[in-house]
Amino acid sequence: MFRHRRERRERLEAHQRWEAWSATHVEPPLGLEDQEPATMPVVDDFLPPDLRMPTREELAGILMPHDTPLVLDGEVRACSECGAYRKWIVASTNDGVWLRCPAGHEQVEPRLDAAWFNRTSGPITKQHATYEECLRFLGH
Repeated sequence: MFRHRRERRERLEAHQRWEAWSATHVEPPLGLEDQEPATMPVVDDFLPPDLRMPTREELAGILMPHDTPLVLDGEVRACSECGAYRKWIVASTNDGVWLRCPAGHEQVEPRLDAAWFNRTSGPITKQHATYEECLRFLGH
């Protein structure tokens, strides 16, 4: 019984001595002692400019169509002004998630957030210069 404890303690002490030594001794890999460190070449961004995503500062918001009824907390979400309950345009902006009904009424939906929008939306397929141009593209 004591022999096992002593062996375990000796292994632990040897490991601690190795850790302490290796922390202070940084050596180059074998065969590379006489070589100078290589410098990394400067390379332009990987994607061409027309394929890059705009930065958050450049992006005013992201829109997506949501043609089916929107169910939140077990109830179908309807427009507070006209009662429409399908064919929404959902917009994720810095101000929150907004809903736009087919009649053009817009309202913020506090029960939705950017995480929900990111889970629900697909990839960005097109960028538009104006909000109105994007609405026309989405059929509103």
